[in-house]
Amino acid sequence: MHIKKTEIRDRIFQLEFNSQLELASTFLRFEEFYESPRFRGKIFSLKEFKEWYTKEKGAFTYYEDWPAFNIPSSVLKPFIQGKFDPLSPAEKQLISIFKNVSGIFYIIGVVVGADSLCDHELAHALFFTIPSYREQVLSILNKFNVDKIKQELMGMSGYCEEVLDDEVNAWTLTLSDELKAKPQKELKSELEKLFLEFKSR
Repeated sequence: MHIKKTEIRDRIFQLEFNSQLELASTFLRFEEFYESPRFRGKIFSLKEFKEWYTKEKGAFTYYEDWPAFNIPSSVLKPFIQGKFDPLSPAEKQLISIFKNVSGIFYIIGVVVGADSLCDHELAHALFFTIPSYREQVLSILNKFNVDKIKQELMGMSGYCEEVLDDEVNAWTLTLSDELKAKPQKELKSELEKLFLEFKSR
C-alpha cells in the first residue's frame, strides 16, 4: 500500500491514500481510540468495534462513512507500546511512517485528490497545535448556542463529548450544508475569518 506523507505546516503531516478503503481501514482504530463515544481511551479489537458499529448503524458502513481522518501524535503511543497487539499490516505501516518524527505533531489522512476535505482536517490540526487559535475558537463558540449542532454530531456515532468543540468548528467551517442544525451566519462568518487568518500564516 502506497501512502504519501507531506508536512503541510509545521508539525502537521498529511497522509494521502489511493483509496477510501485503504484510508479508513488504516485509521479506524487510531481514530476511534481518539474520539469514539464508545472506545475513546480504550484498548479494543477490530471485531469489537465492528460489532458495536453494526449495532449502532444497522450495518458496518464505516469505510464508506468517514472520508478523512485526523489524530494527534499521542494516539500512536499505545499502538507503539504493543497494547493493540496484534496490529494490522496497515497499522504497522502508519506507525513506521512516523518512527523518526519526535515530539508533538498532528496527522491528517485523506484520499488523493480530496482537496475539499483538506480545510476541514486542517481546522482540526490548527485547533490542536496552536493554543491561541483554539482559545479564540472557543471564545467565539461561547457567544452562540451550538447545543443542537453538538447533539447532531454525537448522533452520528462518531464523536465523544471531549472533541465536540473541535468538531463544531470544523463542521461549521466546511460541512455546514450537511448539517440539519444549521450554524448561525454570524457564527460561520466569525469562524471563517479566524480560520483564514491562521491558515494564511
